[in-house]
Amino acid sequence: MPQLLQHIDAIAREKNRDVLFVHFEDYEENEQNPDSNRQDVLSWLEQNNIPYEKCMGLEEEGSIDSYWGDIYIDVPFDLENEQYQILSDYLEDEEGVMKIEGVYFFVLYLETAIELQAERVMNADTDFEDDTWNGTPS
Repeated sequence: MPQLLQHIDAIAREKNRDVLFVHFEDYEENEQNPDSNRQDVLSWLEQNNIPYEKCMGLEEEGSIDSYWGDIYIDVPFDLENEQYQILSDYLEDEEGVMKIEGVYFFVLYLETAIELQAERVMNADTDFEDDTWNGTPS
């Protein structure tokens, strides 16, 4: 069944803050392996009551992409936030190196998400005149 998933940069703009997300290098759609790193991370998040949802990567103009297993973590990027500290301790060592092979933990800054949107708007096809079409095929 088709799913409508938001891109991580759209989530940042919607939340109006920096956002956290996790990318899984070896994600396979319909993965049923209960021992996969992705399943381990999802189970850990659920056990620790850390909210997450599936998301797409960065939006690219004119591109349709398949789901690659990324998840948005609904925890503020705040070094003082207890949930962030727990999450960071689980995923990274003291030097920021990932503890779990094939699992990557990222922050997308709101400023970057806004800049990406502005670039897309600036690069939009300005020759397209949508208001001239009456809805009837020619």
